[in-house]
Amino acid sequence: MKERIDKIIRSHWQEMVNENYFYRGMSLNNLNLKSSIVLDPSQNPFKNIKNVLLEYNQLLCQLVEKGLECNINDFYVEPLQKILGWTIRDLQNPGIDFTTNYADAVSYAFNYAGSQIKHNFNLIVNTIHEYKNHSCFTHIDHQKFWHITEKIKSLLEHDKYIMHQPVVIKVRRSCAAFETEIINELNLGSYDFFYDKVKKEAIKNNMFMIDKIAFFLHQKSQSAHFNIRLIKPLHKDALVDIIKL
Repeated sequence: MKERIDKIIRSHWQEMVNENYFYRGMSLNNLNLKSSIVLDPSQNPFKNIKNVLLEYNQLLCQLVEKGLECNINDFYVEPLQKILGWTIRDLQNPGIDFTTNYADAVSYAFNYAGSQIKHNFNLIVNTIHEYKNHSCFTHIDHQKFWHITEKIKSLLEHDKYIMHQPVVIKVRRSCAAFETEIINELNLGSYDFFYDKVKKEAIKNNMFMIDKIAFFLHQKSQSAHFNIRLIKPLHKDALVDIIKL
């Protein structure tokens, strides 16, 4: 009986994990190809400017609280408050985003030059001037706000001089770098990691038996596309391909 269950699980892992991939759209400049570790989530590219971005976010939130209704027009139109929520969440959340959707990765590589955080702040500093006469600015340090705005704008302008080379990196879902218990997604990791996680969850749901395990795996694979955060170092030998766009 156990051998039959194991066979079903291995077949699922082979098709849904080992023969499938995670993708990340980014700039080739941000890949460390001279090192055995090409991407390291612990190396925060915003380390030197994180404090000023967080301070600016705080001032912007104060403006919103005092009545500023500002829309940010990108590929969509969203209120400033929502853009700030997304941006600060990503800034404070350790890890590097990957997706199972290749088209999404390509779009990200082109549209955000490898960093949606920088892209969002660039939109904000270039939009906020339209609201400079709003009464909400009387509630904050006006001079400090515009000083920080110009400082961030200058930092972002400096980055533009570094040529963006859009690429998509391709990594197997079975890559050990994605193995972590804090991620709910089931379809990733080595076979042993995958098997242990399947067994634990299936037993908890009373599904670890020959007539139920296939249905359990099917239920856990209904999401056509999903995103995942890399929180461990990604080694060069884990790369399947670097697709230049």
